[in-house]
Amino acid sequence: MSDMNPYQQPQSDVANAAPASANEFTIIAPRKISVGDAMGWIGKGHGMLSGHWGVVLGALVVTVLITSALQIIPLLGAIAQILLTPLLYAGIVKIFHRIDTENRSDFSDLFAGFSDRTSPLIMTAVAQLVVLLVAGVVLGGLFFLLGRDGGTAAIVVLGLLATVAMFVFMFLFYFAVPLIFLGQKGVVDAMKLSLDACLKNIIPFIVYTLVISLILVVAAIPLLLGWLFVMPILAGAYYVSFKQLFVE
Repeated sequence: MSDMNPYQQPQSDVANAAPASANEFTIIAPRKISVGDAMGWIGKGHGMLSGHWGVVLGALVVTVLITSALQIIPLLGAIAQILLTPLLYAGIVKIFHRIDTENRSDFSDLFAGFSDRTSPLIMTAVAQLVVLLVAGVVLGGLFFLLGRDGGTAAIVVLGLLATVAMFVFMFLFYFAVPLIFLGQKGVVDAMKLSLDACLKNIIPFIVYTLVISLILVVAAIPLLLGWLFVMPILAGAYYVSFKQLFVE
């Protein structure tokens, strides 16, 4: 005898499907790209902003205001700034993710990191502090041992080591926020993937960094007002770079 209830409304697989998570991406091993690909991020980032300039600019301004205001508070403000920054960056990424997938923008997405993937995002900030502390202790120890009596050569070597340490630090965390927030990766996996992507494409990254540094310098000339135009574009370029390198 059939168990079908003739009075029950028919159900579809679509209706019964679980709600989609914030992550719609399948993360792959980072791709190798060309310098031309990296330069293309700027144009594609600009293209994402059509119809969404106000939301993106407003989110970036609020982010700057929040992080700047925290600096006023002695000690605790600096700690709060470090811990909150990845959450706000995740919100910027979320805004571009919605533009990319739904062709609409929502300012409230700026605070998405405060309710989704909050713990690993905060742990990213903690990991940054740990890496900085370890690097500071190691470089400080080397400077104490070699810098006093090693002469100019030792100072040059220590300077080169500090530069390498700076780039390694930047590479470790450059893509950590979107990998954690959109890619659902753990902190350590995100750091490894970010480092791998940057080292695999170190020449394109160096050229891209030099170009955007020049753009930021030029944009800063009229009382930093040029940054109001440039920063949304670079934020879009960052999202584009993440997607090109990691998304299947």
